[in-house]
Amino acid sequence: MSENSNYPVGKSDRSIFFPLLIIFIGVILLLTNLNLIPGNGWNLIVRFWPIIFVFGGIDDLINRKWTGAIINFGVGSILILANFGFFSMSTWQIIINFWPILIVAIGLEIIFRGRSVVGTLIGVGFSILLVLGLFWFASQSPLVKDAISHPINIEVGDFEQAELNIKPLVGKLTIDSGDFSNQLIEGEILTSNSEEIKIESELSGQTQKISISTSGNVILPSKNMNNGFPWDLSLNTNVPFSINIEQIIGIQKLLLTGLDVQNLDTELVIGTMEVTLPESDEFSADLECIIGEMVIIVPEEIPITIYLDSGMTGVSLGDGFVREGDVIYSKNSKINQGYVLNVNLPLGSLQIINP
Repeated sequence: MSENSNYPVGKSDRSIFFPLLIIFIGVILLLTNLNLIPGNGWNLIVRFWPIIFVFGGIDDLINRKWTGAIINFGVGSILILANFGFFSMSTWQIIINFWPILIVAIGLEIIFRGRSVVGTLIGVGFSILLVLGLFWFASQSPLVKDAISHPINIEVGDFEQAELNIKPLVGKLTIDSGDFSNQLIEGEILTSNSEEIKIESELSGQTQKISISTSGNVILPSKNMNNGFPWDLSLNTNVPFSINIEQIIGIQKLLLTGLDVQNLDTELVIGTMEVTLPESDEFSADLECIIGEMVIIVPEEIPITIYLDSGMTGVSLGDGFVREGDVIYSKNSKINQGYVLNVNLPLGSLQIINP
C-alpha cells in the first residue's frame, strides 16, 4: 500500500455569523459614541435584535443553504417590523405563537440540502410560502377572533385603602387616573375566546382587596385591536392604592400621575414597561422585566434613588440623574432619599427621564 494514499478532503462550512454580529454591535456603539446616530446604543441593539436572523440568512447564503437563507431573512424582517409596531402582534407574541415554524424550517433544510437544481428550487418555493404565511397570519389572519369585552365597575366602599392585584396573561395593560368619585375602579378588559376572567373583591380590616386575573390559552391576538388584548383600568384619585402586577408577555403603561399610589410591585417576563411615577410624599416600587424595554418617568423636583440589578442592559439617563455603580439617583436625593425603586432588568434597555 502506498504511503502517499490520497484521501478525500471534505469542504467544511465557514460561518460568518458571529463576526457579523460583533461588527454590528461595534458599529452601533461607535456611531452613538460619536453622536452620529441619536439615542442610546444598547437601546438600538435591543430594538434591532431580530437582525440576528438576517445575519443567519447571510451566513446560509455564503454556505449555499438556500432554504435556510430565505427563512432567516423572512423571519428577521417580520420580527424587526413587529418591533416597530407594524403588526397587531408584538415581536414576542409572534415568537410564542409561531416558534414551531423554526422546526419546520430545520426539516425543510435537511430534506432539500444537497439536492439537484429542481429540488433546491422546490425547497426555496416552500420556504417562500412559509415566510409569506407567517407574514399573513401576523397581519390579518382570518383565524384571529374578535375580543370579548368585560366592563369593570367596582364601587367605593367603607374602607381606608385598596390593594389591587392584576394578573393578565398577555396584552397591553394601561392604568391611569379616573374622573369619578363613586367608583373605585372603572374600565374595560378585552380577552380572547379561550380566556376566562376572574374578579374577586373582599374587605380585610380597612383594606379592600381586589384581584383581577385571566387564565386559559391565548393563541392569536384580536384582529381589531393593537397590541393584542388591552386592559384599560382607571382608578379613583382619592383612595390610597397598593398595586401588584404579574404579566407574562405584553406592554405595561402605568400612568400614576394624580393617583395616590404608595407601593407598586410589577413583574413582566417579556415586553415593554413604561411607568410614570406619582407625585406624593412617599412612594416605593419593585419593577422587574426579564427581557425587554423599561422607561421610568420621574416628576420634576422629586428626589429618587434607584437600585439597579441588571445584566446585558443599556441604561440611558436624562438630565439630573447620576449613576454610581448599581445605584441611580437624582441630584437632589443626596439631601432627601425620596422615592426608592428596586429595578431588575437582566436583558434589555432602561431609560430614566423627566416628563
